[in-house]
Amino acid sequence: MFHTVAEIAEHPPAPDTPDTAPALEPETHVPAAPDEGWPGQIYLDGLQHGELYFQRCRWCHTAAFHRLLCPVCAATDMEWEASAGAGVVRQATVVRRSNGSLRTVAVIDMAEGFRLRATLSGVSADSVRPGTLVCLDPHAVHPRELTFKLADTRSADDRIPAAWR
Repeated sequence: MFHTVAEIAEHPPAPDTPDTAPALEPETHVPAAPDEGWPGQIYLDGLQHGELYFQRCRWCHTAAFHRLLCPVCAATDMEWEASAGAGVVRQATVVRRSNGSLRTVAVIDMAEGFRLRATLSGVSADSVRPGTLVCLDPHAVHPRELTFKLADTRSADDRIPAAWR
C-alpha cells in the first residue's frame, strides 16, 4: 500500500475524462526526518561510532536484527542491545555494482544468535569459506553500511567467543 501511494505522489494526477472517476489529489505531506525519539536512530548512531546494535525480545529473549516483531513470539516489545561485533560467515558471494566494481557480500551468524547480511572488506569471495571468523570493521569507509573484516584468531580478541577460536 505504501509503495502505491509513493508512486501516485511522484506523478501528476491523471486528466479527468467523462468515463473515469475524478483523480485523487496527490499527498503533499512529506514525512519528517527521524528525530532523537526514533528507535532506529540508536542503530545508526552506533554504526557511526563503530558499534553494532541489535534487538532482543523482552518476552522470550530472542535476538533479532531490524525487526518490528519478534520472529518467535511475535511480540512488539523489542529492546536494543550492543553486539560484540563477532560472527561466522554462513555464505559469501560477489556482487557487481552498476559502476563495474565488485564487492563481497556475506550472510553472517552473529555470536548473540541473530543473522545479518554485510559487506566483507579486503577479501574476495574465493578466500572466504563457511565458518570463517569475521568481526565488525569500525573504520569502514561508509559509516552507514555494515562492513566486516576477517578476524585475527591469534590475538586475544574479547569479541570472539572462546568456542569459535
